[in-house]
Amino acid sequence: MSRQDRAPLRIIAHNGAPEWGGGEIALTHLLLGLAGRGHRVTLLCNRRLVAEAARERGVETRLLRLGGDLAVHDAVRLALVLRRERPDVVIVGTFRKLWLAAAAAKMALVPKLVVRIGLSSDTARNFKYRLVMRRWVDHIVFVADVMRKSYAETLPELTDRLVTISKGIPPLGPRLTKEMARRALGLPLEVPLLGNVSRLVSQKRVSRLMEAQVFLPENARLAIAGDGPLRGALGQKARALRIRDRVHFLGHQQNIAPLLDAVDALVITSNREGMSGAMLEAMARGVPVISTDVSGAREALEPDAEGRAPGLVTGFAPPEIASALNSVLYDRSILDEMGRTAERCYRERFSYERMLDGWEGLFYETPRAPLS
Repeated sequence: MSRQDRAPLRIIAHNGAPEWGGGEIALTHLLLGLAGRGHRVTLLCNRRLVAEAARERGVETRLLRLGGDLAVHDAVRLALVLRRERPDVVIVGTFRKLWLAAAAAKMALVPKLVVRIGLSSDTARNFKYRLVMRRWVDHIVFVADVMRKSYAETLPELTDRLVTISKGIPPLGPRLTKEMARRALGLPLEVPLLGNVSRLVSQKRVSRLMEAQVFLPENARLAIAGDGPLRGALGQKARALRIRDRVHFLGHQQNIAPLLDAVDALVITSNREGMSGAMLEAMARGVPVISTDVSGAREALEPDAEGRAPGLVTGFAPPEIASALNSVLYDRSILDEMGRTAERCYRERFSYERMLDGWEGLFYETPRAPLS
C-alpha cells in the first residue's frame, strides 16, 4: 500500500524531560514531519518550558505531568486523556517515564505503543522495565545501531521488536558563504575556526574541548553555540587556560545554520550521546565532524567503501582530540573532501524523509503479541 493510500493516524507523544535539549528537539522534528504528512500529532509534556519550545516550532502541545514510578495517579490521568483522544499510536519520548506511560496506554487500550531510545544510558535496568518491554511495547526504536545491538545482546527475546531509525534533520535553509556567515556572527574571518553546538552541561564536556584547544596553534579559534548552567564556569576555564581571546561564546542559537556555514569543522567532545543531532546537522551542511567515540559517532563517521570519511572519531583525552584536529584543520583539501563525503553520507543514510518513512512503516505494521 502506498503512503497516499494509508489513512492518517492520531499520534500522541509524551516527553518527561525537565529541560529543552537534543532529545526534545529530535522528537519535535519527528512530530513536525509526521504532521506534515497528514497525521494529527500532539506532544504531552511534563514541563511548561519544553511545551512552549515545541509549540514555538509548530507542534501542538499540552501539559501532562508524569512523576516517578510510584505516581500511579499520573498514569491514570494520562489514561483518561488517551481514552478521550483515542490515538492510534503513543510514542514514549523519555525512557524513565516508560513505566507510567506504558501503564496508561495499556489501561486506555491504545493499539500501538512505541518507545524511543535516544541515549546509550537508557537501559532496561530492572525487572519492571523489562516486563513493560516484553508485555506492553510494540517497538523499541534506537537512533544508533550500536545501541540496538547492545539491547539485543542483553534482551535477546526482544530482538524482533528492536529497530534502528536514525535521526533526520529538517532542511536548515539557504547557505551563506563562509565570509558572510562569520560576519553575521561577529567571528574572525581569516583564521581556522572550530564549532561546537551544545547545552553547557557536564555531559557535553565542553571543558575538554577547551583543554584540547591549548594544544592547537594560537590562530585556531573556537565558536560555541549554546547556553546552560556551566556558562560562567566555562568562561573562567577559558581564562585559566589563557585562551579566552580564542573562544567565542555565541549563546543559544535558534538557527545554527549560520554557525555551520562559518566553521571549518564541528567538534563533539561529549561523554555520551545517542546519535548527535548537531553532528547530523553539520553533515547535512557539508561540514566535517570530529567526535569523541560516543554512541552513533563511529556509525555515522565510518569511511565508505573507497576509504572516504565524513570526519574522524577520536579518544577522550584532550591531546588525542587536538591531534585529530591538527591532522585536518590546516589541510583545505582534506576538509573539502570530508565535507563532500559528509553531505553525501547524510543524503544516503540520514535524510529527514528516510527517518519519517521508517517511523511510518512501524506505525502501520500489525501490533505485536505480548511475550509470555
